[in-house]
Amino acid sequence: MNEENKEKQELEFNRRNREDYEKLMDESSTQLDGYWDKNNLFVKLLLIGLFLVIVVGSIIVIMSYLGTM
Repeated sequence: MNEENKEKQELEFNRRNREDYEKLMDESSTQLDGYWDKNNLFVKLLLIGLFLVIVVGSIIVIMSYLGTM
């Protein structure tokens, strides 16, 4: 009976430690959900600028490739 009680106490102790560990990991994890604010003017301009650079660069590369053929 004493061994059974000791086992239950160890299981309870491990369960509490696991719950505390999971809670600690949830609280300490980095939350980046709201990092890029889609409504921010700077972010919109940055993304539009990157899009234009990619499109214009692609057109230049394609035109120069077709010009050498």
